[in-house]
Amino acid sequence: MKTHLECLPCLSRNAVVIARKSTDDPALRLRIVRESMKMLAESDMQEAPTFYAARIMDIAFQLTSGAQDDPYREEKDKSIALANRLLKELGSIPEYDPDSFESRLRLAIAGNILDFGIFSDLDLGEALQIIRKAFTAPIDREAMLKLQKRIESARKILYVLDNCGEGSFDRVFMELFKDKVTVGVRGRNSLNDVTRRELAESGYGPEIPIVDNGSNIPGTRIGSVPEPFLNAMKSADLIIAKGQGNFETMDDIPYPASFLFLSKCEVVCRRLNAEPKSIQIRNINF
Repeated sequence: MKTHLECLPCLSRNAVVIARKSTDDPALRLRIVRESMKMLAESDMQEAPTFYAARIMDIAFQLTSGAQDDPYREEKDKSIALANRLLKELGSIPEYDPDSFESRLRLAIAGNILDFGIFSDLDLGEALQIIRKAFTAPIDREAMLKLQKRIESARKILYVLDNCGEGSFDRVFMELFKDKVTVGVRGRNSLNDVTRRELAESGYGPEIPIVDNGSNIPGTRIGSVPEPFLNAMKSADLIIAKGQGNFETMDDIPYPASFLFLSKCEVVCRRLNAEPKSIQIRNINF
């Protein structure tokens, strides 16, 4: 997916947030934002928005001489702690059935609905109310059943994670087929996305094979992933990719894939003819 004009306000807002998180120096913050705006103004917008988000993070890192390697560390830690607390409270959600494929799938998508990077300061009760929406929201049952059959027949599955916190919910979903899974993460710190560092805190054991995308792009840019990640994609009978960022960067891959996310922006909603904040199960090449 290429970047559209409507993507620029979000990218500009990212520049301001990243500048604030990277330094307390007002002059340096302004310089980060200015350099980011210049980069966006001079870009041809032929890449996905996530590519330019990574460029903004690189600008901040370079201008601060790497003083803040992980500006979203606090949000990531809070997200994981909240998600792990929520998982202990699943019994209080009548709609959740641990023996149901649909229920576990909806739980995985619930993390994308909650968007832990934004809502990590919610109390437990408020967060549970938001998660319950995932169990009552409309869902494409035909696409869901097609995904379920593909998972059952697959021998190898590459599961590409998205945000911290959400990754804890993904782990519960993939327990249904964990012996088939290789987990994909970001190669470097990327907004509030999962890297290797956060996996153990999210409940992933050392027995699970891991590959990373080799970059800080909050998505997966196929042309630049390292060989182990590319090999995992090629050898997988199914790729499950979480989050809108992965959809934006992987929607044209030639491999069987299912994208699970919440449609969060005007551009994606228009492209998919989807309602804002609707649950998306997008299967390609199978």
